[in-house]
Amino acid sequence: MEVKDVGKNSRGGLVAVDMLERYKKFCSGGKKLRGGLIQLGFEVAGGEKRAVLGASTAIELIHAFLLMHDDIQDMDALRRGQPTIHKQYESKHEEMKFKKDFKLYGTSMGINMGDLGAYMGMEVILSSKIDESRKLEAAIYFSRLLQRVAFGQGLDVTYEQLPKITEEDVLEVHLQKTSVYTVGGPLKIGAILGGMSKKNIDAIEKYGEPIGIAFQLRDDELGLFSSEKELGKPIGSDIREGKNTILKIKAIEKAKGKDKAFLIKAYGDRKISQKSVDKVRDLTIKTGAYDYSKKLAKKLVTDGKKFIPQITKNSYFQDTLSSFADFMIERNS
Repeated sequence: MEVKDVGKNSRGGLVAVDMLERYKKFCSGGKKLRGGLIQLGFEVAGGEKRAVLGASTAIELIHAFLLMHDDIQDMDALRRGQPTIHKQYESKHEEMKFKKDFKLYGTSMGINMGDLGAYMGMEVILSSKIDESRKLEAAIYFSRLLQRVAFGQGLDVTYEQLPKITEEDVLEVHLQKTSVYTVGGPLKIGAILGGMSKKNIDAIEKYGEPIGIAFQLRDDELGLFSSEKELGKPIGSDIREGKNTILKIKAIEKAKGKDKAFLIKAYGDRKISQKSVDKVRDLTIKTGAYDYSKKLAKKLVTDGKKFIPQITKNSYFQDTLSSFADFMIERNS
């Protein structure tokens, strides 16, 4: 979007400038993992890295949009060590002495900001200087990928309402909401843009799905056992939200008596104390849930790496894909 479309010096122009500046600042953080994978997929397909730089930013714009909407649904106050977008607009409501409900304003602007990024992302990928047929194919695949993310998010918020969730349920959410969009999806977009053959692209999906799930398992481990400084949000957020993770499912499954009752009550307690968070962490280790998660993640990475030779015969890219897979479960942030 260009500010001139709404009038640079008009009231609308000032709102647009504010939105774009906040979006730019939000996008400056994060790992840029998905954009890097689009570049890697393009290079593996034989393309020149510089040719896909513009298109690779599209997924980061869209990733920001998904995070903004996710923060609203999870009622999170912090993201990357800063107030979430909807919380920023709640503060702006107070600063400007607006009328009506400050929370409604914050939520509404958070949704609008996300929508802005979604359409900016699609504009970026469709206006990139790449073969038109490949670009169209990548954009269609990207749209379908985001439909799966929406479905996965729908599963996630629905399962949080149910009294009992299985390991299979959790892994299905991880696959649809995170996995295909985090690893295999970006690699495939880059590969499509680079003109890779269908056979090799199919192998990318088989490589990416288990490794993407392992990525989420590690995210959940960090969410419970990392520090607020490294994570960028309070430790124990997943507990307060009652988030369904393998750590939660296995800890409750294996705990006994009072420990089981404590864990069931702790998950979803918005006012849980730090002492109780620490107890959840201790029980997650004591029950073997933490070890279970780590072993499962390692197995998933091993499963995904088996498909690397079908993606490329280039030893450099094989090593890169292998190292990347290992990093997904070894990272500390």
